[in-house]
This record gives sequence, structure tokens and C-alpha cells, in this order.
Amino acid sequence: MRYVPNLIPKELKVLPEYFKGTPYTNVKPNIALTLFGYTGAVIFFLFSILCIKHVLLFLLYGCTGFIFLPQGHRFLERSLRFRLTTKIKAVTCSLLFIVTLPVFSHYYVLDQAEIKAAKAQELKEQNDKVEAEKILADKKDSFNKYYAKSISLEKDGKRDEALHAIDTASNYAIASDEVTLLQIEKDNLSRTFAISLVKKGKFKEALPILTDLLSRNSNNTELLCNQALCLHRIGNTQEAVNDLKIAMQLGSKEAEKLHNKINPLRRRVSYYITLCCDGTTSNATGRGACSWHGGVCEWNHPVYEEYRKYE
Repeated sequence: MRYVPNLIPKELKVLPEYFKGTPYTNVKPNIALTLFGYTGAVIFFLFSILCIKHVLLFLLYGCTGFIFLPQGHRFLERSLRFRLTTKIKAVTCSLLFIVTLPVFSHYYVLDQAEIKAAKAQELKEQNDKVEAEKILADKKDSFNKYYAKSISLEKDGKRDEALHAIDTASNYAIASDEVTLLQIEKDNLSRTFAISLVKKGKFKEALPILTDLLSRNSNNTELLCNQALCLHRIGNTQEAVNDLKIAMQLGSKEAEKLHNKINPLRRRVSYYITLCCDGTTSNATGRGACSWHGGVCEWNHPVYEEYRKYE
């Protein structure tokens, strides 16, 4: 219900002075209280922003700041149609503050637990990182140790022990370049062993090792020549020739020598022709042949061509 001023005639008013004006008319503001209101509003709004992740605290601080704010004060009076006195404001803000305390305490405990958990997680991650770096360093040292040992054993001709050292080093290899180094060292051992087998005439034993090595290094002319020799000795000369042709294209003189040895040039009669006495030839086979060239010296003179058995 809204108050209507001057509804009662002046002569009938019991307390004329009491009913003057409207109870909702703004009085002259107190500068000190206004400054205090703005200051309190700013403080509580800042608290509200700081606690924005905690909804209940955000709302409590925001409501308190709104009540302290002079514009909020006037908004409440206009909306609720009552005079928001200093006493009422103080009681309301005190109640809100009292309610805020246990809420703040609850969220404080949660925040501290979260901070503690974050610190524990950070410490765990740091410890894990240190441990991982230690393990990585140990693996690196072990890899270098066994890799150097494999090279030393290879120089001493101890192939089996060198291979065992390489297998052990592979357990500590992490980076791709380390794996590559081990594969190169292993291939060097296999190459030396395979060539020694070829020299001993153990062609069938050497062949699969050479084939495996060529699968990773197909342009190695030394391996191609040794594989070709093995293939030739076990009867697969055509395949040997194919390998030697690849090696010759890569500029291998050794392949060229071996090719001429296992696939030498041969001669065969291609056709016959009439040979004149002055050294020229003629396709004529009857009278008058070579009449201008001193006559016929040989009617069926053979013409040879060169060829190789394996192309």
C-alpha cells in the first residue's frame, strides 16, 4: 500500500507536522556516511571478485557491498518501500558478515587442502623428473660402455662376444641415433663374418648374411660382388650377373673383372659371305662375283659375332 500525502484535510489532522511530505523523500546526504558507503562497497566488491570461484562467498560479499553502495541503498528503499536506516543497514550487514564467517572458513579449508595437494603434486613431478633424468643418465652411460666394448671386441676378432655386447647395449638405447649406431656396428660384424665365409668357400652359409646386409645397403659394391660370387658358385649364375651389372653401374672395377670371368665374351658364326681376293666382301654367289675385286678367294667366308651366355 502506498502512502498518499494530504489525503486528510488539514483541519482534521491530529498531528499536522507528522504527515508532511512523503516518507520516501530522500534526505540531504551525509558526506561522511556516503564516503564510508563507497569505501565499504569497494572493499566488499573486491572480496567478491577475489572469491569469484566460490559462488556462495561471491554472492554474500556482493550483497554486502551492494547494501553499502549509496545507489544500492536507494534502490532497496525504492523497491521495498521502506526507510533503510543506519541501524537496519548495520544489523543486516552484521548478519551477512556473521553468515560469511563459517562459509569463508569452509572454503579456506578447501583452498588450503587444494594448495597442499598442488604442492604435493608439484613435488612429486619434480621427484619423478629427477628420477627420470637419473635413469636416462644411467642408460646413457651403460649404452656408451657396452658400445665401446663391442668395438674393442670387434677389433680383437671376437665376433660372438661383440654381438653379445651389442645386444646388451640395445637394452639401453633410447635415441634413434643410438639404435642406428648399433645397427651399423652389427652390420660391420656381419659383413666381416660373411666375407670370411666366402674366402673359406662356405658360399651357402655366407649368402643369407649378404642378402640381409644388402636389404639395408643395396648400393654396397663389395657386398654385391661377394653375393654374386656365392650365387655363381651355387649355380645361380644369371642372378650373379644381375648383381654384377648393378655393381658395374655403380663404378666397381672388381665387379667388371668378376663379370668377365663368370660371363666371358664368346664368338659364334653369325652368317657366311663371299670374300674377294682384295679383302672386300660381296653378297653375290654366282658367276661374276668379285670380278672387279680380283676374283673370289672364299665363297663361304664365316662372319662372327661376340656374345655372352648370360645377359
